[in-house]
Amino acid sequence: MAGKLEASPFVAVASDSPSFQHAFERLLARAPGPVFPRARALYLQKYSLEAERDSEFRTFLLEEEIQESPAGALRIRALALAIVAWGQSRIDDAAAAAYLTRRWGLNALELQVVEGRGWFRDGGAYARFRAPAVYERAAPTTLVSSPADPAAPAVDPDSDG
Repeated sequence: MAGKLEASPFVAVASDSPSFQHAFERLLARAPGPVFPRARALYLQKYSLEAERDSEFRTFLLEEEIQESPAGALRIRALALAIVAWGQSRIDDAAAAAYLTRRWGLNALELQVVEGRGWFRDGGAYARFRAPAVYERAAPTTLVSSPADPAAPAVDPDSDG
């Protein structure tokens, strides 16, 4: 869902757990941009917030609110997340809530098991939950290399010096 970003200053909303917010930011920093909705959806269904792949549960961004400013600033707010019992046909909501508390420091109120559907490509049974998380990216300042840019050439190849 894309909306217009108001001109008000950004106020970052941090989750209760810094590791959760950091993982959320890392995931979205690598995700395809909102201008590629199909690629973005596939990425968010495939890649979890956990860096490791050996966990019995994995946490995914399920629904997001995207706001963009005319200048190119971007704010993405998590509306719903999914906890997936990886490779399992059923999810134990008490075990899932305990995992969210242990791994992310989240108190998963309103954990709702999704019946009759498995996660993307038979990843496992899952439940929805909400947790505060916001990703913000400032508008790009320029499209041209600046002298402070480490990739900028030291000397213009067309110059005599």
